[in-house]
Amino acid sequence: MRKRTLAILAACAAVLAAAPGTGGVEAAPPTAPESYVVVQYGVATGVSAARAGASLGELGYRSVPVPAGESREHFLARLRSMPGVLSAEADAEVFAAETPDDPFYAGSQSPYLAAIGAPAAWDLHGGSNTVVVAVLDSGIDLNHPDLAGRLWVNTGEVPGNGIDDDGNGCTDDVNGCRFINLTADRQSGCGYTYSSVPGSARGEVQDDNGGSNHSHGTIVSGIIGAAGSNGVGISGVAWDVRLMPVKVLDCGTPSHLGQPSGDMANVAHGIDYARRMGADVINLSLASSPPHQQADIQVLRDAIQAAEAEGIIIVCAAGNFGTNPTQPGPGYPAAYTQYENIIAVGAADNLAGYTWANYSSYGPALDFAAPGSNIVGTLRSDLGLAQPYGSEPKGTSFAAPLAAGMFALMKSRNSGLTAADYIAIARAAATPPALAPHGGNWAGSGIINVGAALQRLPLTVTGSALHDWKDELGAEVRAVVEGNACGSVTASAGLLATFSLPVKPAAEVAGCGSPGKNVQVYVANRPATPLVQWPGRNKDLNQPAQDYSSVSPPPGTVVVQVYGSTWSNVGHLEATGEIPGALGYLPNPWSETYAWDPVLPGADSPGAYRRYLKEAPAYVNNWSYVAAYQAYWVKAPAASLGVLNPNPPLGRTVTFQPGWNNFVYTGTNRSVVDALSGIVGQYSAVLRYDNSASRWLTYAAGAPRYLNDFGALLKLQVYWVYVTAPGPVAVTMN
Repeated sequence: MRKRTLAILAACAAVLAAAPGTGGVEAAPPTAPESYVVVQYGVATGVSAARAGASLGELGYRSVPVPAGESREHFLARLRSMPGVLSAEADAEVFAAETPDDPFYAGSQSPYLAAIGAPAAWDLHGGSNTVVVAVLDSGIDLNHPDLAGRLWVNTGEVPGNGIDDDGNGCTDDVNGCRFINLTADRQSGCGYTYSSVPGSARGEVQDDNGGSNHSHGTIVSGIIGAAGSNGVGISGVAWDVRLMPVKVLDCGTPSHLGQPSGDMANVAHGIDYARRMGADVINLSLASSPPHQQADIQVLRDAIQAAEAEGIIIVCAAGNFGTNPTQPGPGYPAAYTQYENIIAVGAADNLAGYTWANYSSYGPALDFAAPGSNIVGTLRSDLGLAQPYGSEPKGTSFAAPLAAGMFALMKSRNSGLTAADYIAIARAAATPPALAPHGGNWAGSGIINVGAALQRLPLTVTGSALHDWKDELGAEVRAVVEGNACGSVTASAGLLATFSLPVKPAAEVAGCGSPGKNVQVYVANRPATPLVQWPGRNKDLNQPAQDYSSVSPPPGTVVVQVYGSTWSNVGHLEATGEIPGALGYLPNPWSETYAWDPVLPGADSPGAYRRYLKEAPAYVNNWSYVAAYQAYWVKAPAASLGVLNPNPPLGRTVTFQPGWNNFVYTGTNRSVVDALSGIVGQYSAVLRYDNSASRWLTYAAGAPRYLNDFGALLKLQVYWVYVTAPGPVAVTMN
């Protein structure tokens, strides 16, 4: 070991000596190492670690290359065992902050997107195509280059066959559905020929809004989810998301000055359709006009309640009635305060210091504000424009999709939270708003901060709390990050000790989780395996459910075996030897020993005992030598006796015969399934005899965990296994 230590220190010294300016003959450049580790040496520099202003170099930190042909983990283990090394850690790569390369971003979008923390959010997650945002609006340009690859697809529908293949009440709804009532105004102004009510609705969701207020639904969709960092056009808040167009607004008839309109009942049907078809977030960049109460209809309430029950967040534009002196409050559905999933979004004037936009509705129902002036979106690509992108002067219609995009990113980053969780985190992350001249509530919790919202999302660790792979019902489960307490829950006390543990991020509790940090789960104050690493960029913080088991430590210098008052099943942990001398460690007076031989012919099946009776004539006994790690029965008085730990090396292979086998397990403490993975499907049961209680403990392969008495094989304990294979099988104990 000393030679290895000196060799490594010499290599480290050679790296430092090769620094520029050291003189000597110039040599060819060395082969670049694959990776580095960070080492802190206990250097005699006279610099105290507590001294303010001390450099990292003065404190002994060095980057040391991993030697060629050696793994980083092995090199770290060797470094940590060396005298003079205070710490040795793996280094980690860092990357430039993610900034989209979309042409309109730098000049037109970056001011307001940066103000709501979008770049910080993108450093954590760009969005997921498993998250569906339904856009209830005038439709979407299905052929737009920034949207076509983001469209939701109904896999249960056959395109263009004129049949409602999936029976959902809408025909040919490959990308979404249209709910529009036919009126004379819409017939003449939009060319509609039928009412697409539920049961006869069709999947005609192409955006047909044109004129002065053109492409309303397409603009909103692009704000939410235009493909980001693809070198084309603009960047949506969520770069990767599935957009479900639900057309509830018409083309914008001349009688409405080109402004799209619809009917509240059809908005309700659109919400219902989006819910049934799997939307996670619904965006409503629409609102009723004053007087509002006529818009509060039962069908709308029923649709919202059904969506709330399924955890769907509905983001609603507050409306542009802020200058109405008699009714400045938000229109419906934003006006609802009784539904937790309704998020009313007002507009902040991003051209005037993010203060209240004087057109934006305000009142008690407001939950958030978002920039609403000159927001850039996608325009219809069939209007003959030089580029299908542009901005609208103002409107809460364009503030709401920024918030919808935020919730889509939050759900992408952690898919396992409830709607209430996402909303509470978004509230805590919001930027406090400036007071408005009218003194009313115009921003609720504040102006959305997408980056801060993603930074405050917890890691969700879900599974079962175990000790030695057996449920610890009602145990406390804690998360610790670098010594910091970052969350705790109590496992259930049912059949299985299940739990869902939110692990706090560093944005909530200093020193807690952030990408790359290790999270140690504790079960009943014992560290459990596996270790969890906080996921990096574009990874889900919702961890797959698995078992988290604390593990008994292996025996120390002395192995204590417990003997019952009559028969005990024990292991021989000394060298092979002749009986009775080799069994001199047994408690006296012992009288009989029996060792199971699985190949000895038995009365009914293979396997029988070999015996040694202490007081019997020699011809009675057929067991004369005991082998190292052999399991056997002994009749002796109760005792707890220790023998020196033989420290069996890993890799010992034991051959099991068909039928019962009695053995000493010499591998590391691990689950039965893992320990016997080499013979999976070739054994049916494992037994352990509790000497002190004189009873059998059972493990049945494939049985529910709560029916088994134990779940792990522990080092140097004695077990029986029933092998169902027709011939011998080998198990390597690691």
